[in-house]
Parts: sequence; structure tokens; C-alpha cells
Amino acid sequence: MPSQTSVNDQITDAVTQANIKVIAEAPAMAMGAIYQAAAHAIGTLFENAVSSQQQQNALMQAAVNQGVIQLYSVDTQASAEALQSLLLQGTAELNAASVGGVNQQIVDAVKLSLRSVLDSAGDFSFAVRSAAEAMQATLDGISAASHQDAMRSLQLAATAACLRAMIADPGQADAYSKVLNEISRLA
Repeated sequence: MPSQTSVNDQITDAVTQANIKVIAEAPAMAMGAIYQAAAHAIGTLFENAVSSQQQQNALMQAAVNQGVIQLYSVDTQASAEALQSLLLQGTAELNAASVGGVNQQIVDAVKLSLRSVLDSAGDFSFAVRSAAEAMQATLDGISAASHQDAMRSLQLAATAACLRAMIADPGQADAYSKVLNEISRLA
């Protein structure tokens, strides 16, 4: 049995209230820590998405450069079919390098995190979901614009190579005209 000591009741109440206050604030502190950790993880996710987008852009630029180099290195005596074959090869390389928007693994990771972690978080979930969707739409727009610019560069190089070949061999003007029509349909 505990021994009775003479402690003022006000001191006992103050200590009890301080202890209860710590216990009562624990859920709010835990939620704050969860939100902070989620915000950090989502920020890292966005950083990785942007980094992946930049790497895809570098690959696309390399494909465009390779295509332009091939087109400009075509001998002026080359046939229209050879020029068209190089154009199609450059276009295929460009399309392979630009996968069309945000890397699908990133999209899947964003969707998984939103489903598994934030479905029950109410307003916080809505804000994070909106930010993630806006980020994805922005990266998709940037990717589409980059792809369009790359295709335009490839078109210009192919047009220049075709016109150079037409000037060198006017006898094949009809064949090169078909190639120019094919070039104009790109993009």
C-alpha cells in the first residue's frame, strides 16, 4: 500500500493534467508526422518523375541527332527509295526514344501511392491527388511538345537532304516528290 505523503492537491492536479495533455496530443502528433512523411515521399516521387522525363528527353535528342546525321550524310546520288528508307528509320528511332509521355512505371507508382496510402485521408488526399494529376499532365504536355519539336527537326533535315538530292539529279524529281509528300505527313 502506498504511503500517504502530504502533497498539495493543486500540485497533484497539475501533474495529472500535464500527463493527460501529453497522452491526448499523441494522436495529433502522430498524424502530423504521417502527413509530413507522406509529403516528403510525394516530393521525392515528383523529383524522380522530372528526372526520368529529363533522361527520356536526352535519349530523344540523341535519336534526333542520329537521324539528322544519317540524313545529311546521304550521298547526293542516292535514290529516292534510299532516302525514304533513312527517313523511316530515323522516325522509328525517334518514336522508340520518346515513349510518349511520362514513363508508365512512374504513373503506376503515383497511382499506387494514392490508392494505398491516401484513400482515407480526406482533404489531404484530394490535395495530393490533384497535385499528382497536375504534375502528370504537365510532364505529358512537355513530352508531347518535345516529341513534336524533334519530329519537326527530323522533317527539316529530311527535306533538306531530299531537296539537295533533287538538285543533284533532276531526273528523279517525281520520285523525290513522293518522298517530300511522305516527309510532310510526319508529325
